[in-house]
Amino acid sequence: MSWKRFKFGNQKLYVIPGTAHRFRTEHDAKFYCQEHGIDFGSVEKYDSKKEYDRWLELQMLERAGEISQLRRQVEYELLPAKYETVFVKHKTVKQWLVFTDPGSGTSFDTKKAAIEFCKSKGLRLKDIGYITKEDPVYKEVCIEQNAVYTADFVYLDKEGYEVVEDVKSEVTRKEADYVLRRKLMLHVHGVRILET
Repeated sequence: MSWKRFKFGNQKLYVIPGTAHRFRTEHDAKFYCQEHGIDFGSVEKYDSKKEYDRWLELQMLERAGEISQLRRQVEYELLPAKYETVFVKHKTVKQWLVFTDPGSGTSFDTKKAAIEFCKSKGLRLKDIGYITKEDPVYKEVCIEQNAVYTADFVYLDKEGYEVVEDVKSEVTRKEADYVLRRKLMLHVHGVRILET
């Protein structure tokens, strides 16, 4: 089978769980899923054939008891998202007043609360009035998304230490984005990534 090459020469793989079917494009995998009534969300995506082969190898190691708690595509937050409070609009609101004495009154946020107050004090309902005011409305807006590193595989070795592993070629391990995330993983989480 000839595989289509993607970025850095990698061969993408889409694997249908429980079958021997592997596809090189998302389109082909989706078509197969539609034809056979399979949820495309269950399809496993691998960035390279090397990553898929390593996954099979790690599964064998787990069955042999060499490693445990094997997981793939585990996310680590490197930097939290940043938010900013911004003004949206002015909202017109009514402030309900019950005039108990000339020139003074008690205020309520709702007409129902004002009516209940009148009834409890034996006041007339015509003693209720309202004023309108403009309240500013604000909302939290994300100005920077969080930065996340997604590890190919995470597992515990025989001594019980957590191993974070990433399948990298000579080219991809030098990619600036990955190098920065690798450094942040060490700085933020104290984790050194095992590159295979």
